[in-house]
Amino acid sequence: MLITLINYDEKSDNNKIKVAILDSGISQDNKELNKLIVKEYNAIKPHEKLADEFNHGTAVAGIIALNVDSNIGNHAKMDIYSVKVLDKDGYGNVKALTKAINWCIKEKVKIINISAGVQYGTDDLYHAVQKAVNNGIIIISAAGNNYGLSVDYPAKYKGVISINTIDQNHKVPDFSADGKIDYAMPGVNLKSINNNNKISYFTGTSFSTAYATRVVATIIANQQGVTNYYNIKQKLSPFTTKLGTQESKIGQGYFKKIN
Repeated sequence: MLITLINYDEKSDNNKIKVAILDSGISQDNKELNKLIVKEYNAIKPHEKLADEFNHGTAVAGIIALNVDSNIGNHAKMDIYSVKVLDKDGYGNVKALTKAINWCIKEKVKIINISAGVQYGTDDLYHAVQKAVNNGIIIISAAGNNYGLSVDYPAKYKGVISINTIDQNHKVPDFSADGKIDYAMPGVNLKSINNNNKISYFTGTSFSTAYATRVVATIIANQQGVTNYYNIKQKLSPFTTKLGTQESKIGQGYFKKIN
């Protein structure tokens, strides 16, 4: 399926969407992004700051919340909740991820973006995810750069929107995962901001996931009645067109990048 570009209608909704970004933190030097951050939480070391030492979370946040790339449409107004779950080497753990999701539930965010994943789930992670879903939180998670292997957790869980990658030619890159995929999004050479406030190009399911979060936030802002995982999938349906049968790679559809 093909899902076309969706733009934010500023007249439709003045309410800001509460978006949590579970990642390596966001650069404190980027003034545009920091104006959007309303709360931060370090799930790895709670008493330390959230500097993005891995140069990942800043780029993810840029795709979600800034107009760096004119090809991906306008974004909704949003408040960002920055949550650190990845260290300076890009490593995280299930315990920190679980703590982060539980924190997001308490903060009553609407969307959780997880541009990361783990190979094995735990009961605690599963229960945190299900509690979030039952509270109407939409979790959008990267399937993983697994080169055809199974989807990472928490993307693999029921109720989580799992995201794979397509390139500019609507082909699935070799690094993409296989299995429980909901949608595939552009994720090859996406333009965003790096830690030095310079424009760079980023590739991987992490950035496809950020693209998806941007689109979902826009749909929520534009349309009434989007309250959970099932509602948002219904709202996406009118924008889709069948293109083939690669369900284990592109799921229910993929979004077209307009050039």
